[in-house]
Amino acid sequence: MTKLGWTSLPSAVRTAVEARVGPVSGWTAAATGMNSTVAGALHTSAGPVFVKAAEHDHPWAAQHTEAAINPHVAPVSPRLLLHIDSGGWDVLVFEFVPGRSADLGPGSPDLIPVADVVAALGRLPLPDLALPTVQEHFATGNAAPDLDQLAGRNLLHLDLNPDNIRVGTRARIVDWASPTVGAAWVDVAGLILRLLDAGHTPESADRWARRLPAWRSAPPAGVAVHAAVNARAWATTAQRAPFPWAVRLAGAAERWLHYRRRLDRLPRPGDAQGVW
Repeated sequence: MTKLGWTSLPSAVRTAVEARVGPVSGWTAAATGMNSTVAGALHTSAGPVFVKAAEHDHPWAAQHTEAAINPHVAPVSPRLLLHIDSGGWDVLVFEFVPGRSADLGPGSPDLIPVADVVAALGRLPLPDLALPTVQEHFATGNAAPDLDQLAGRNLLHLDLNPDNIRVGTRARIVDWASPTVGAAWVDVAGLILRLLDAGHTPESADRWARRLPAWRSAPPAGVAVHAAVNARAWATTAQRAPFPWAVRLAGAAERWLHYRRRLDRLPRPGDAQGVW
């Protein structure tokens, strides 16, 4: 979806923002993101801030969701400074955090701060908000009862793609459009697909994930369910909208599923029956 610039916002909305952040001297549009129509750095006399704005009828916007969750994710995310809902537009203004999209490729120095911020996410208290469960998120018309294997009492982001992990002096997680309740390892499992897409093998992605406590304690049966659900979901997405990124992720999900199935057939040390 084509991004618009700061001046595309109604003048009344721009005036309301400037009343809080100061006169605007410049605008740098964001290169990524699908959940807004206007997104970028707003340069003001007091320094830059980051703006996300969407019309009320934007198909993927989740501004009110992001505003509600922000106070609860401040340790891992930029702080929300201002929320304006006016003139048919919903505008979020965040503190500006210098950085870039995470490089998840093999050997990248970003892998250390990414692990740190994902581990910190797993330690956040579950907020007292009405959030969907991970079972609801993945459910379809014929949802399997096995989705209960993903249940838990942790806050999940559920879209830890490289553009949603910004790396500067440390890593921050942005774009909280789908906060969900489930087991902490579910976010790690989703991130593994992004590692595969960035060039990792299933084996190296699995090794990287094991530095995270949530992944080390993940139940094999639950990981198997998640791998199968994701493979089906990404295959469907790639068939319906065969964008290159969707096709790549469908392939990554299929490779991960085959790896987990192969791994789950191997006996654990001391297990003569080979049953996990």
